[in-house]
Amino acid sequence: MYVAIDRKPEHGCEIQNEACGRSGSFLRLSIITSAEHRLKTAVADEDGLPHGTIILKKLVAPWASTTRVVCADSFFASVVVAQRLLGTRLRLIAVVKTATRGFPMGSMATIPVGARGEHRLYKHASADGVTDLIAVLFADR
Repeated sequence: MYVAIDRKPEHGCEIQNEACGRSGSFLRLSIITSAEHRLKTAVADEDGLPHGTIILKKLVAPWASTTRVVCADSFFASVVVAQRLLGTRLRLIAVVKTATRGFPMGSMATIPVGARGEHRLYKHASADGVTDLIAVLFADR
């Protein structure tokens, strides 16, 4: 979870935390209190990745190769995050906004969706035919 308090920047903070879905216990907690603190605790910019992607990778790094499922909010969610986590043998469940980098807008736009509440699946397979990403398109209007 990521919370930014923009209304009072000189007194605000960012709370970055990770919790276990089974036990509900905090696993990691980081509170960023100032721009200086953010710079001190920042990780190197990796290939121009978005800030949320870098933070999420840092938070879940201890659980790489465990095949656990990461549930993230829309701040972290993107196709890039799903691919990066997949590369570390983690899975992602998240709502990805259509404006994010790598979103398959062209492919998703061709899928017919009927009335409100209907949904369709879009699957992406790797070169060896294994499904590695699944998108659910939901008609909300």
